[in-house]
Amino acid sequence: MTYVVPIKNGVNFRDLGGIKTTDGRQIRSGLLYRSGAFSLITPEEQSFLSDELNLHYILDYRDPDEIARNPDKLWQNTHYINVPANPLSDTVTASLTSDLDNAHQTLKKNAPFDFMVKLYQLLPFNNPAYQKLSSILLNSQGKPLVQHCAVGKDRTGVGVALTLFALGVSEEVIMQDYLLTEQLLSDYRENLLRQYQHKVTPDEFENRKLIFAAKKEYLTAAFDAIKMRYDSIDDWLSQEYQLNANNRKRIQDIYLV
Repeated sequence: MTYVVPIKNGVNFRDLGGIKTTDGRQIRSGLLYRSGAFSLITPEEQSFLSDELNLHYILDYRDPDEIARNPDKLWQNTHYINVPANPLSDTVTASLTSDLDNAHQTLKKNAPFDFMVKLYQLLPFNNPAYQKLSSILLNSQGKPLVQHCAVGKDRTGVGVALTLFALGVSEEVIMQDYLLTEQLLSDYRENLLRQYQHKVTPDEFENRKLIFAAKKEYLTAAFDAIKMRYDSIDDWLSQEYQLNANNRKRIQDIYLV
């Protein structure tokens, strides 16, 4: 299980260190992190991320309008990179989790569960954000990296799955890490949804809960889509994100112990 990083104003922020691979190794602590946005952190927490964690790369998967509303509070000695991970599609977007007014209009036209499944079916492919992720993994020389979106669930969920697959983690363990988000987002999600409860009908409120959920069916939809398009996860990693056997060994040598 991943380690939850103790900063009060972080969102779903955790260290992937300790996750075991299929060959018995495990991810080194202090190198790979996943999170939601850093828009609420205090100066003390910024210092912690800089001085204690030495967290160097920030890969932000959000769209520009999301960032404009809630920009990350950056810390010293960091390399901030924004590459939106939303699918190149006008019909689905992961930004609904941070823009519930937009969600209201979109979900009027789409069943929320089906909408989320479609999102996860599209995220793994032709995604420039994950191409950037692959490049950082290969060229960062082991400097700590955090990948994040608004709440660290969908775009980050697939990015972390890619990272873990490349490191040799099993599908089952990847799913366990993903589903931990459901637990860790509980309080944040309830506080956010409470702000909208009086503006929408009970059915619309339940729809909003679905887009904030981390459900097994969502990530499974991504895995199934990959397997339908490619012979294996390995082929997907190699052909979409240049993570062939040699490159995977390079990053395993850096991030595993």
